[in-house]
Amino acid sequence: MRASRGESVMFEDFVFNHWLWFVAALALIGFEVAMPGVVFMWLAIASAIVGFVVLAMPDMSWEMQFVVFSVLSVVSVFVGRSYLKKHPLETQDATLNRRGAQYVGHNYTLVSDMENGEGKIKIGDTLWKVRGEFAGKSGQVVHVTGTDGVILMVSEQPS
Repeated sequence: MRASRGESVMFEDFVFNHWLWFVAALALIGFEVAMPGVVFMWLAIASAIVGFVVLAMPDMSWEMQFVVFSVLSVVSVFVGRSYLKKHPLETQDATLNRRGAQYVGHNYTLVSDMENGEGKIKIGDTLWKVRGEFAGKSGQVVHVTGTDGVILMVSEQPS
């Protein structure tokens, strides 16, 4: 594969054997570890499968190897994504990166009157915009029932 002076290396001279695909699979797993997103994992699986196919059929052309890798990559990504939709990964904290969700189910005091269905509550050192279908007054206790983006949905706290 080494070119002498004045010669160029042809792509066909590159050796496409099973080791190339196994090393590519390891590199893709490394990418997945470095940049999690559950994408490189599926490509690594496709690369490993191609490695085993080439191990079983060493005379397979490099063009066919790329076709098999491409097809397996697309199939593994779609199968993997559909599997993860049906079986989502469990997180240690379901409200991580959804700050408002941790307040759902708790009671807080309005710090402003509800005008046009909107008001404010104070939680810790933060003022939160709230929305509800009642005419709440400042000082009234409300119950957080959900979130709509960064707005907390509230209802009247029964007396």
